[in-house]
Amino acid sequence: MRFFVSSDIKKNKPLYYSVVFFLVFALIFWIASWIHFYTKYGFSKESLAKYFFMDPDFPERISLAQISEDFHVGVFIHSVMLITLFSLLSITHWKPRLKLTLIFLTSSFMLFYLLSDFIILAPSLVYLKLLSFLLYQLAYLLVVLLVVFGIFYRETKPNQGLLKVVVFTFSILSLFFIVSNLLNFYTKMGFSPQGIRDYFLGNPETFTRKKSFEGVFKVFYPHLIAMAVYSLIHAHLLPFAGLQKNKSILLGVLIFLFSFLDNLSSLMLLYMGYPIAYLKLLSFWLLQTSLLISSLILLRASLKRSPYPSLYL
Repeated sequence: MRFFVSSDIKKNKPLYYSVVFFLVFALIFWIASWIHFYTKYGFSKESLAKYFFMDPDFPERISLAQISEDFHVGVFIHSVMLITLFSLLSITHWKPRLKLTLIFLTSSFMLFYLLSDFIILAPSLVYLKLLSFLLYQLAYLLVVLLVVFGIFYRETKPNQGLLKVVVFTFSILSLFFIVSNLLNFYTKMGFSPQGIRDYFLGNPETFTRKKSFEGVFKVFYPHLIAMAVYSLIHAHLLPFAGLQKNKSILLGVLIFLFSFLDNLSSLMLLYMGYPIAYLKLLSFWLLQTSLLISSLILLRASLKRSPYPSLYL
């Protein structure tokens, strides 16, 4: 965010071309979203019902574990994308009220789209998934187009209120991300060392197989960069929230450290056995606590009337 609000993008050629390429990929992401939705859900009531309830003659709702996994991944991907777009939108020349409205609507429609999986409890409600998708895609496209025309036409320095809205939005989305972490962890393993052990090392009594190295590494690998990016956003924003420099550094380092330990402990479990389940559980809770503290600090700062001087450096 700091690079967007403190630099004249057109005069900073490397940043300018980086933003141009990002916007190109943002448009490609929008197109890909339609393809992804079609291949996963389809655009008909029948195909949506088949995804959520499988056999129409003997409907059985998709598992909570699958829904929580989709929610977990979706919150991360869309939150990072939207916060970047909102940061760029904040320096365009469009009226503040228009930008504020789009930030609110796009964030709300995104959450509606992701949360709709939890409220589709009967086949008659599957249309909510399609409706929320259409609303979100329309709002997302408007944001991208306004950023494209705004960046190429004329930039302006964002006002303090709009920057606070962007930070507020990120803090709220971050809280939803924490909820998704808790739900995803619970539906897969529960919150006990024994549940973690059974998930990774298997349990003959529950007919659970031991996880393979390939299977665990498929999760470990993308989480390395995903959590690094998410940790970086928190560490980047904390100094601007009025937190003391030393405390900002400490909290940022803890988020990086706990996220890495949480990820690494999954691999360690395969070779070092049951005791590592305690490390997995401890690192997970410490990570969620660190993210919660950081999110609340950002939320509190975004609601304060005090100025945000560091954002203009």
